Amino acid sequence: MTEIMIDIIESFAQLRRRLAEKFVRFGKAFLFQYETPRVVTMRSRRIGLTYRIVQLALFVYLIGYVFIYSKSYQRFDYADGSVVSKVRGILQGSDQTNRTQIWDSNDFVVPAQESNAFFVATNIVFTKNQYQGNCPEDKHVGSRKVQCRKDSDCEKGSLVLYGNGIRTGRCVLSTSTCEVHTWCPKEMGKAPRVPTLSGYDSVSVLVKNHVVFRKFGVKRRNILDNFSENYLTTCRYHPQNDRLCPVFALRDLVTFAGESLEEMAVKGGIIGFNIDWDCDLDYGEENCLPHYSFRRLDNRGDKVASGWNFRHAFYYYDFDGFNRRDLVKYWGIRFVFLVSGRAGMFYPVNFILHVGSSVGLFSCASVICEFILAIAYRSDMLATAKFVNLEKLKKSRRSSSINFGETADSKTGHPGDCPCFRYCGHYSSRRESLGSITSSPLPAVPDHLDISWITPSPTVESSNIPLTHINRNTEWVYL
Repeated sequence: MTEIMIDIIESFAQLRRRLAEKFVRFGKAFLFQYETPRVVTMRSRRIGLTYRIVQLALFVYLIGYVFIYSKSYQRFDYADGSVVSKVRGILQGSDQTNRTQIWDSNDFVVPAQESNAFFVATNIVFTKNQYQGNCPEDKHVGSRKVQCRKDSDCEKGSLVLYGNGIRTGRCVLSTSTCEVHTWCPKEMGKAPRVPTLSGYDSVSVLVKNHVVFRKFGVKRRNILDNFSENYLTTCRYHPQNDRLCPVFALRDLVTFAGESLEEMAVKGGIIGFNIDWDCDLDYGEENCLPHYSFRRLDNRGDKVASGWNFRHAFYYYDFDGFNRRDLVKYWGIRFVFLVSGRAGMFYPVNFILHVGSSVGLFSCASVICEFILAIAYRSDMLATAKFVNLEKLKKSRRSSSINFGETADSKTGHPGDCPCFRYCGHYSSRRESLGSITSSPLPAVPDHLDISWITPSPTVESSNIPLTHINRNTEWVYL
């Protein structure tokens, strides 16, 4: 038992010593080690061309997209806006007696003002002089329970889904429907197959749009200061001829949305009126101008509940003091304003950040090339060429030898992976023993390599050739 305890204690002691040695080595490496990059130039058409192509693609992306298209050097703010519209024009229609009626904007624009929208009636069904009383239920309300054969089929006081009133308990045999207490007479007409109103070419819309970019304190409107009253009276918007005019013809609005006014006037529809403000305030506020576009929002091919329609009533009292109303069902086109906007202005912080990130992005070219090198060449070759461990480097290269941290080859005597072995071999001071010397011709030394400090071989000394006369094609010696 004692020997086991001694072995355990010794094992812990050895473990503690190993951990201490590792900690000391780590501390020395952390405190007394410095890493400096080494530049390795590789002459390869494939790698070099890949490197430049990637750099060019990154340059085009940064200049074309980041700075020119996205304008990432700017600070942006989004618009808050409101829209007011004023519709003018005259439409012509007829009532049930085919008597001609004139409809001005007060008649066919219902309601008179909407929030960011306006409605123009194109088709109507008019039911006059309705009063509250008892009358047969409409058989077209969409429920089979409205039909009856006897009074017991109509429960008094009951309601029917989609019905128009409260049942009185009586069955009207002439219509085979239950009698209800409601506004009479009931609206019996269906939607006309052709528009009942005409004269749309005379209708125009004046649009007033105000926007504000609060971050920059900039306010703009679509009616510019240089517009005159005469210009607003005579101009009409056109995307090529007059794209800043705030007055729009009704027919043009539908045409620009890709629709036919005559077809859309039958059942109505919804058109989006887009006002977009895309402003670069670096060029001045006067260049911040609106851009108009139009599109239909509903689907023209809807088979059920298509178009846009609603009912509106006008109430009054007759001479006997009874409450009456005129019920009008409108079909028409509803225009919805969609205001959007963005303004940008140069901001130094964003500019510096994007320039810095752009410069760092160019390192992707090196990463791609390094990946290709790792695939095309052996990893040990790359490591030998790229990494050198210098254990000791003294200031004077004449009085000291350079140890590259690699041992010489035992068979050839060559200095292993010495980075300058190709040109200079392994050199030592005159004061050290040269040993056996073997000379072999080597390639010419490049112009950028300083060779004035290298000790020539004894064969060169014995020939009485001065050191200054040794040219770069001289045979060098290595141990």
